[in-house]
Amino acid sequence: MNKSKVISTTALVLGGLMATTGTQTLVHADTVGQATTGTQTTKSAPTSASCPEEVQASQTVTSYATSQGVVASQAASQATSDTQSYASQLDTDPAKTADQERTDATNAKTAADAAADKTLTTDSNNAANVQSQATQQAHNNKTNADNQAATNQATTEANAKTAKDQADANAATTKTNADAQAAKTKADEMSQAQSGKLDPKYTVAVTDAQNQLNADQAAVDQANASATTAYTATPGYNGGTAMLTGIHSIQSEKNLPTTLADPNIPASDVNNIPYDFYQEALKNDTSDKINGDLTDSQQKELADYAITLINSWRKNQGLDPVVWTQQAQDANLEIVKLRETNKMGDTHNYTNTDVLTQAQAIMAKYDLQAYHENLGTMSNYNNLTMNKLKIGILNSISAMIYQDGLSNWGHREAFRGAQLIGMSVQYNTGASDSDMFPYIFVFESFNSQDGETLTTEPTALTPTSAQTIEALRTSGGATAAQLQAVANDKVAVTNAQQALTDATNAVNQTIASQLTTINNKYTAQLQANADAYQATLAQNETTYQNALAAAGQTYSDALTANTANETAQIAQAQTDYDTAIAKATTAHDAAIAAAQKTFDTAYAAAHDETPAERDARHAELLTAFKASVDTKLTNLKTQQAVDFAAFKAAQDKLVADCLASHQTASGDGNQTASKPTTTTDGTSQTTTTDQGDQLNPQTTTTATTKQHNNIVPLNVRKTAAKQPVSVVLPNVKPVSDSRVQPAAATKTTRLPQTSERRHGASASLFGLMLLSLSSLGYGLLRRKVR
Repeated sequence: MNKSKVISTTALVLGGLMATTGTQTLVHADTVGQATTGTQTTKSAPTSASCPEEVQASQTVTSYATSQGVVASQAASQATSDTQSYASQLDTDPAKTADQERTDATNAKTAADAAADKTLTTDSNNAANVQSQATQQAHNNKTNADNQAATNQATTEANAKTAKDQADANAATTKTNADAQAAKTKADEMSQAQSGKLDPKYTVAVTDAQNQLNADQAAVDQANASATTAYTATPGYNGGTAMLTGIHSIQSEKNLPTTLADPNIPASDVNNIPYDFYQEALKNDTSDKINGDLTDSQQKELADYAITLINSWRKNQGLDPVVWTQQAQDANLEIVKLRETNKMGDTHNYTNTDVLTQAQAIMAKYDLQAYHENLGTMSNYNNLTMNKLKIGILNSISAMIYQDGLSNWGHREAFRGAQLIGMSVQYNTGASDSDMFPYIFVFESFNSQDGETLTTEPTALTPTSAQTIEALRTSGGATAAQLQAVANDKVAVTNAQQALTDATNAVNQTIASQLTTINNKYTAQLQANADAYQATLAQNETTYQNALAAAGQTYSDALTANTANETAQIAQAQTDYDTAIAKATTAHDAAIAAAQKTFDTAYAAAHDETPAERDARHAELLTAFKASVDTKLTNLKTQQAVDFAAFKAAQDKLVADCLASHQTASGDGNQTASKPTTTTDGTSQTTTTDQGDQLNPQTTTTATTKQHNNIVPLNVRKTAAKQPVSVVLPNVKPVSDSRVQPAAATKTTRLPQTSERRHGASASLFGLMLLSLSSLGYGLLRRKVR
């Protein structure tokens, strides 16, 4: 049996929004069925000609409200269409059979069981995750607590050590002060005991002698303060390409070095013929002039300088000094005379058998045997002097040690291995090389024949060149008389102090017992101070050790507590897990039982659906569908109201900020003029002129507000292609449960939000008429439902 059923539809509850926008919609119909829509915005004149943003903001709010109205209209229209479509689907849905109801019951039970199983699995996994996180957190807590306990222990121990060190230092200071007081007490008591018994002249003599020494020493110090020191020459190397200058030149004896220095010859040049490393540049040379043979004293002075240089090098090599004895020097002088007589020139003794035999006899006479012979040459000098010979010796020894590759470093090794050495200058006359080398430096090194320790030779000579030359480097300073006066004063002070001591001892003999008592008292006080000091140190150590023990116990207790806390937290995590699993299992079992009960009831009650039951089921489904659609439309309206209020508040703030800024900066001068124009297609376009700027709004689609005085630019869609609003409805299955499906089982319905960027649809006269009719509701539209 058919019966009529009135299906009322949802009214367009949002249509009223369009009335709140302050926008007048003008419809221009040129021909039947054709219409165009333009938007005219009513606005008030700006309060200030210098703030055009006020008008702009009003237009923006109006456009925003218009777009909201279009969206609401589209949503309402879509809802009506979808409701009618759903009602049509219900018309074609037949009545359910008993088999269908049993199948539905079976499917429902299967789904319920699966859902219960899934929930149990999810709850179990969640419980396991919670337990795992709690266990890990317990481990982390213990690790952090253990680390903090270790840090606390280290800090406590460090503080204890600092306190001990300070206490020990205080004890030492206390002892020092006590000892000083004891000494003062002793001195005072001795002075009192000696009072009147010691002639004061002895004390006066000491004071006078010390005052004289202080005065004379002050005069020496003042004189030395104005003294100057000459530079010490250093070796230079340029391969003989140019004359050396500056610090590499020697202008006086004061510049002579007393230690041998490395000239840093490149490895590629060590086999080359050596050139001078020190340039002779003597000025006002007053040293002895040399013309022919040298005297023995001159030979000894030159040998002294040569030995000084050789031993300075040996010291740098970690070797003991060579021994310079009178015998070695005398033997060397005789060998040089032998060489001069035989006109040996720059050749070694072994090249002449007779000379070699006679030289060995000379060595034997002095209980020496030959070790090595080094010969150094010196080019001809005009006006030869002792200083020039010393410069020649300096260059010759430097070459033998630092540039001896041509001789396979034999000269250097001779200096390294020598025990005794003597040095003399050979006056080279009558030899084939006399014109080139007028003087030759002869170094004879020896070993002792009897193997005695050479450093114990009674005739060993001590070189003095270093002291002599270093003393010469300083000019000015205290005079010899001043230095002698200081020396005499020191003797006088010593003598006066000795006289005082002798007189004091004589007095002390008369008060010996009294002094013994004073000394014993002093000694006892020192011992008491030492005992107190040691006792304090022992107490400090005990306090320190106790602090360490306490810190260790605190650390151990903290570790025990941390372990207990960790165990308790892990146990609680296990308890929470067991409780959650039990709860989830109970809920699962209950859900399974409920599903079984529902299934049993539905299966037992399964029957062929009557037309009345079918109509009732359809009515229930349609009612639920319409309620869902109405809720979504209501939510849309609510959200649009919130969005509009927020948007308008933001625009009002921008206008207020603009007006405030213009009131502050009066006389800004920015003027804005707007002039509407009409394009060829009938749409509206605005051209805005601003002093210094030009706005170019999009034609027909977008009007852009200009940023001015912190006004944010806004893009407002005015007319664009229509975009429908979709409301997705659930499909109606021929055989289904008569109950309304949960929202999660349907396709999601999504209505457009005003906060999203949507294109508004153009309004037409025909469309406005439909919207007006729709606002009355769908109560006038009736359908028959079988």
